[in-house]
Amino acid sequence: MNLQKLLKEAQKAQKKAAEIQEKLEGMVVTGSAQGLIEVDANGHGRILRVRVKPEALKAFAEDPEGLEDLLLVAIQDAQRKAHELSEKEMARELGGVGQAL
Repeated sequence: MNLQKLLKEAQKAQKKAAEIQEKLEGMVVTGSAQGLIEVDANGHGRILRVRVKPEALKAFAEDPEGLEDLLLVAIQDAQRKAHELSEKEMARELGGVGQAL
């Protein structure tokens, strides 16, 4: 493969990757913890919204550390899902682009 073709492939892959990053910014995943807390994150893992159900507040009224633990689990779940989404989108969209690099 000649250098000119390699350069074009690299530019094509870079442009596609930038498009995917922009797309991920607008995508949303939801993480949860025991159905009591839900956390929305975009495709980059940036937290957008947290919802705590009233039942969680009642169940953990005497155990704020337990509620904090649930919140952490929901955040980590949302971030894990965002990471998986990002990897899936990159693999799907880029496919063989840039394989020669």
